[in-house]
Amino acid sequence: MKKILLGAVLCLFCALQMSAQSYNEDQLEGVWELAGDGGDYNDYIGSITKMKIGDQIRIDKGVDFYSGFIEFKFTNKMKELEESAGYESSRDMDDEKILDYFITGNDRLHLIVGDQFSLHFKIVELDGHTMKLQTKKGIMTFNKTATNVQNIAVETGKSEQARYNIKGQRITRPEKGINIVRMSDNSSRKEFVR
Repeated sequence: MKKILLGAVLCLFCALQMSAQSYNEDQLEGVWELAGDGGDYNDYIGSITKMKIGDQIRIDKGVDFYSGFIEFKFTNKMKELEESAGYESSRDMDDEKILDYFITGNDRLHLIVGDQFSLHFKIVELDGHTMKLQTKKGIMTFNKTATNVQNIAVETGKSEQARYNIKGQRITRPEKGINIVRMSDNSSRKEFVR
């Protein structure tokens, strides 16, 4: 009887493991906007209003490569802390670069935001249109926004416009290591050259 019960419990455990959803980083790429008011991430970082996840290149005084950008609101508690430390807290919104993002354990999303902090979420739902992320304060729901370019299903003749090494230096041909390729439609991609 014990063997039968143990076998049934093991079968149930295996079935639950098989039905567990697993996600990958490709599903995250795109622009995600907060649906409704959402909730705060924690006591200091309030709601995350927008996330651009995927390769981004900014060309200002050089070439900077990021894995995206995030817009969020600070809570009143954070503003009070800044004021007590002597900083001016006039900003309501902040825009930070995402240095990297990855999923661990099939449902844990990690965003490394600038040099300042990392954000950790449990993915509750992720499909082509909706992303629900669990935080300590509740669930944030995001909707994927489609750009006009994404709505057009016509294949355009994209060509390589520029190529950069990982240091942001422009190169004329593929070099060993990570190459950042900017295309004629202003999209960019990482390419690993052996």
